[in-house]
Amino acid sequence: MTTTETQYPENSITAFRTLISDMDLSNFTEPQLYDLGAVASESAEGLCHGLLCLSEGLESGELLPPEGVAQVSAYIKATAHVLPALFELSEKAGNALARCEVQG
Repeated sequence: MTTTETQYPENSITAFRTLISDMDLSNFTEPQLYDLGAVASESAEGLCHGLLCLSEGLESGELLPPEGVAQVSAYIKATAHVLPALFELSEKAGNALARCEVQG
């Protein structure tokens, strides 16, 4: 079996983003695309706000300031959306690799 290596950017975050950006969404319906876009946007915003709040709290020595509770809550909700999606992507990639090995 021959393994071909694809050249990816220098870090895993950029590589992951590139892989996601190459995904084909043409089979999605318009409502599915709206839902996907909304959940992805809300999740990204929640992750950013939560991480920023935690970072600022660590810098100031006050791990979770009272005004940061809502931001950390958004962070936790966003994480709850993103993690299952990552597991699904991982499973789909594994299944696709298994099909490749059977066909190859």
